[in-house]
Amino acid sequence: MNIKERRTIRKYTQQPVSDELLNRLIEDASRTQTMGNLQLYSVVVTRSEAMKQMLAPAHFCQPMVTQAPVVLTVCADFRRTTDWCLQRRATPGYDNALSFLNAATDALLFTQTFCCLAEEEGLGVCFLGTTVYQPQSIIDALELPELVFPVATLTLGWPAEIPPQTDRLPLKAIVHQETYGAFTPERIDACYAGREALPENKHFVEINNKETLAQVFTDIRYTRKDNEAMSEGLLTTLARQKFLRADSLPGVIPTVVERRPEVLECDVVRFQNKKEKWVAFVGLLDGAPYEIFTGLQDDEEGIAIPKSVSKGFIIKHYDRDGQKRYDFQFVTGRGYKTTIEGLSERFNPEYWDYAKLISGVLRYRMPIDHVVRLITSLQLENDTINSWTAGVARVLKKYLPDAQQTLEEEEDTP
Repeated sequence: MNIKERRTIRKYTQQPVSDELLNRLIEDASRTQTMGNLQLYSVVVTRSEAMKQMLAPAHFCQPMVTQAPVVLTVCADFRRTTDWCLQRRATPGYDNALSFLNAATDALLFTQTFCCLAEEEGLGVCFLGTTVYQPQSIIDALELPELVFPVATLTLGWPAEIPPQTDRLPLKAIVHQETYGAFTPERIDACYAGREALPENKHFVEINNKETLAQVFTDIRYTRKDNEAMSEGLLTTLARQKFLRADSLPGVIPTVVERRPEVLECDVVRFQNKKEKWVAFVGLLDGAPYEIFTGLQDDEEGIAIPKSVSKGFIIKHYDRDGQKRYDFQFVTGRGYKTTIEGLSERFNPEYWDYAKLISGVLRYRMPIDHVVRLITSLQLENDTINSWTAGVARVLKKYLPDAQQTLEEEEDTP
């Protein structure tokens, strides 16, 4: 196929892609360029419906993930090379950022070559940019070992559509002669005028209530909040896969603290449980949920705080007998400190036991999306407690990136 005619295919027929054809394309694509002739990549082939369903949430449940006959996950892989070295009396040193960059480059070169070969055969391909957004979910689903990291996902099948081609920037936008040339306002206008004038892009701006196409990208599609949150997740996962050292990323990778700090910042979040008004006190460490207390918003059986209070502190207190309790303290509008003693004693003991379990998971820094899944998977005999777990899950979802929050909300919708 002429590269000028290529287009992304998201809808596929039910015609299968044979193992013979797929293996030939993978083998041919392996002739692409590679660093040191090491071929620092692996390809995980997914055909089963069950595995596609497991992968779908990591790709924001885009329909082609479950509908395509084949899903390919291309991984940066220094595991195989490291094991080869270890078994040949050589000492590998590939658990570092440079090795990840080299392996990711190899994997992406292979991915592009495969795409070109597949499209020459008449197959349709969609490259999913979501692969590095939530890599830990993919790692868990595919059981990827240390020194293996997903960098590209392709959905593959015989096309069931001929969609219009997307526009491309002119050559002057991407080519610099000898040195990098500055993008003056005039040059930006010349580079982006065609794209901004397209009717579909003008409509895109209008339906999103923005002034410019650039604002759609910065304010809606790829926001700073999402980019920063997903960047932290990316770095955390790179450390877990041993491409980065956790101690080289202070403040990014949550640290497991063996001894709870005496004072924690706290968010106050209100929610419904069986038509009753409840409140959650979420203790935060380094900005991430560390513990949770919940109960009725009630003077007699629970706790009552002003509606205006959304933040405060959870303080661990020891009495004269050495018994500990947890107090909530907030500052009034007039600047006075108000302390509500004994959070745990004010709430139903049965709920407190479940809250301790959830707090234990949070303190060992399980990723919030995994904690939410754990909570929602609990099937308890008491309907009221099941309703409570759903409320706690909604509280914790507030600490997910915006894009993940949207996905979770869609999954919750009947």
